[in-house]
Amino acid sequence: MNYRFVKVTSFYRDFLKRYYDQNSNIIDLSYDEQLAHLMDTGYSWADFYSKHLRQLGNEAYEIVANATPLQNTWAKEHGFSSTGLHIVLDQLKNLKPDVIMFQDSYNFNGDWIGELRKSVPSIKLVFGFGCSPFNNLHLIQFKAFDFMIVCSPRFSIEFQKSGLRVYTLLHAFEDSLLDKIEIDNPYPQIDFSFLGSFIPGSEGHTLRQQVVNQLIKSKINLDIYAHILNIKPMDLFFRRSAYLSAQIMKGLKLDNAAKSIPGIKKAYFLCEMPQNPKNVSAIRRIAKPPVYGIEMFKAISRSKIGFNMHGEAAGEYAANVRLFEITGVGSCMVTDWKKNLNEIFEIDKETVAFRSGDECIEKIKWLLEHPKERKEIAAAGQKRVLKDHTFKIRASQLNEIILKELKK
Repeated sequence: MNYRFVKVTSFYRDFLKRYYDQNSNIIDLSYDEQLAHLMDTGYSWADFYSKHLRQLGNEAYEIVANATPLQNTWAKEHGFSSTGLHIVLDQLKNLKPDVIMFQDSYNFNGDWIGELRKSVPSIKLVFGFGCSPFNNLHLIQFKAFDFMIVCSPRFSIEFQKSGLRVYTLLHAFEDSLLDKIEIDNPYPQIDFSFLGSFIPGSEGHTLRQQVVNQLIKSKINLDIYAHILNIKPMDLFFRRSAYLSAQIMKGLKLDNAAKSIPGIKKAYFLCEMPQNPKNVSAIRRIAKPPVYGIEMFKAISRSKIGFNMHGEAAGEYAANVRLFEITGVGSCMVTDWKKNLNEIFEIDKETVAFRSGDECIEKIKWLLEHPKERKEIAAAGQKRVLKDHTFKIRASQLNEIILKELKK
């Protein structure tokens, strides 16, 4: 049994801004040409799932909902005057999919999914993806989906408690990127690197921030490519005001009104008060601008050791995509210990794990002093990824889930 599949996602706004700044003439191309160029950056999941699902005999398409120039081109080519998220609805009406996956299930859920089902009668399955901080309001909205795909047991446990149907599908690495990483790679070889974010809050990166500060103080030669949140004072004031207004409206049972006001709708779903990260001055001094897609993979591949540490949202379980990116490009990964890590990689053979900042520093220094052992761990980690954790494998697993659901 084959089916027509569409994945709807939203890309990180900073990535899109940089992409369009660097490719200002891209908007002169056709929609298909623009989409292919954007996918060729290798950002996030790109079109990896669609590519491999097509190899399994399915029709598969990608929609990047917040790539405004791209979306506007589609609307113009197809004679629609719609804008914003309305273009997504028109695209789905046009494609008539059997199955829709919302990678961005935090902006597409709830009543919107209900309206989508009415507007696109071809739909047989609609499912979402969850692998980032959530609250009870999100869980209620997720009930509009037939089921959820999650990236670790932590999310599976919490979602199932709320009555959601869940399948766990780990993140992955796209092995076709390996050849591209070696082409015109400008990054110098370095000892140790971290690429990621420092987001404040109880579900953010507070522990990561503490350990990175320890690493900096230890004088380890560390390269950081990072997005460090820095909300301007006036913007922070308005965000906090919106958050407080949303909380008041919730207390007054004015939920529908709160969700209908553009300035408050986003704040309505926030887990906590907006804030800037604290104690990041040392990190900010040495951090380089973030890199994305192929550029990110090129940078990681030049690092002898790649540092990974989960946000608090992951809980006790290894979950993030960096697990597979660092190992996939052939760097030796040093990551925080999680109870399921040994199910993904063999600890001390395919990756190195730490339970504290001091242990992290100790193991990094040992690896730098023992290049033979470090290279053996890096090679074993990459071998494991290419054997068990590629997008081709994940797409096959996703295909099995979809076929199972379609047969119900």
